[in-house]
Amino acid sequence: MLRAKQILCTATGLSFLLLGACDTDGSEKEGAVAAASVKPAPKKPVSELFPGTNVELPPPLAALEFGSSEAEAEKVLAGITTKLVDLEAYEGEVMVGSFTTQRGPAKVLVNVRLTVPSQGDELRTALTSSWGEPREIKELSANVYTWFNPENGLRATLKDGFGDDKKDIEYSAYLPFESLIGTDAKAFGFETQPLLGLDLAGLSEHYGDVLQKLTKEQAEKKRAEMRKMFGDSIDKLGGAQASTDIHLLPTELESYTTTVWPTFDKATGKIVAVRFTVPFEGEVGADKRLMDAMKKAWGEPKEEEKYGKKRYVFSEEPFLVVEDSIGRAWEIEKKAKRD
Repeated sequence: MLRAKQILCTATGLSFLLLGACDTDGSEKEGAVAAASVKPAPKKPVSELFPGTNVELPPPLAALEFGSSEAEAEKVLAGITTKLVDLEAYEGEVMVGSFTTQRGPAKVLVNVRLTVPSQGDELRTALTSSWGEPREIKELSANVYTWFNPENGLRATLKDGFGDDKKDIEYSAYLPFESLIGTDAKAFGFETQPLLGLDLAGLSEHYGDVLQKLTKEQAEKKRAEMRKMFGDSIDKLGGAQASTDIHLLPTELESYTTTVWPTFDKATGKIVAVRFTVPFEGEVGADKRLMDAMKKAWGEPKEEEKYGKKRYVFSEEPFLVVEDSIGRAWEIEKKAKRD
């Protein structure tokens, strides 16, 4: 009797195992069929990267902030600061990368480059339809097309990519020239605290976030790195010296930085002059556009000549003077009074 029960139990158990195996196999097949029937999401057209009527970052990059740390940029799009990232949701091969630079103790985001599939003028035509006419600017030996959004301090530059079917769009933050110079001859627009009369401690206190300090040794090292790129032509700049400069965002035609050079009086240790240059050579008529902006801000200047060179005096106290830097830039300097 016991033997019969054992055989019955064994047979019953085997039947359940077989049924279970059949059920498992059937569900696996059903899962495979269901998975095969799921189609991948359709790719988005490249045009959806440029949805607005003015320059703005593409939707996948909208949360990026220029001037933020590399770590913060990586939270928005992993890999963006170390490699080219494929935006797989869009048609064609859309890649994005970035450029960072050292600012204080950390590297910060200053440029984002988007590479998209495009031929001929089709992308420029599309962007012009959305953003308006671009400004044509000469960069090295090529002309590039640039759109500006002064309200957001954002610009976008369209360039040829690698290959006839690729275009690059570079996004970067910039400081409009009008915001740089301000509306009062006594204080430039970027001055959060009057620079004239500040000592080094005051400069560090009020401008520490945009201040770059270089020892003579650091300046010489930086000069050696520049020599690799520009050759002996950099000798025209003179010898490398220790410096304490203010680094602001670039203006419309500047590539990376607007550098403000304060001059300290050796006896008092206080700033007696502030100087910076704003380039205009890359765009036809830019010299006049910038001069007109200065006249609007500070009034009509008095024209003088010094050492055979014309200069424009906008104010006597402070002494605010503008000179043409060899047809390439306006050199703007402010002193407490005329020498």
